[in-house]
Amino acid sequence: MAFTVVTDSGKLNQALFQVTHGLYILTAASGDRLNGQCLDALMQVTNAPPRVAIGVNKGSLTHEMIAETGQFVVNVLDKEDPRCPEVIKHFGFQSGRTVDKFEDIAYELGKIGIPILPDAVAFYECRTLPEVTLDLETHSLFVAEVERAGTRGEGKPLTYNEYRETIRKRS
Repeated sequence: MAFTVVTDSGKLNQALFQVTHGLYILTAASGDRLNGQCLDALMQVTNAPPRVAIGVNKGSLTHEMIAETGQFVVNVLDKEDPRCPEVIKHFGFQSGRTVDKFEDIAYELGKIGIPILPDAVAFYECRTLPEVTLDLETHSLFVAEVERAGTRGEGKPLTYNEYRETIRKRS
């Protein structure tokens, strides 16, 4: 079968849905304020030292917190957790500027004082490397050292494609 070649931005975005990656909850803290949001732009860029890169929208409160403190936590969602869709809705469909996203959410503060979700499959506590942060106009690409991580040894990471398929079935 031949490829359908596209060039307009809407169809390019549809084609990019074929990129496989996870869906995570990115958490941050600044002062006494906590926030979190959904994140689908994460990749491991080196293993020694362990480093990841994340793309975060500059308009988000989480971005402001990371830019200010240089720290964040990535929480890997468990696709087998029946509450997973609600966690995504909670962190992804409302703004931390108007809602305290941690008011009624179970969490524990990690070593760097940023929320870790106890039902996550894994978490990564990270410190950005400012010298390699990139300005991508609408987003920043933060490269960060993974300073500490934890795994539960159970559950399965949720991929973005699985999330999209779940949403499609509900529509």
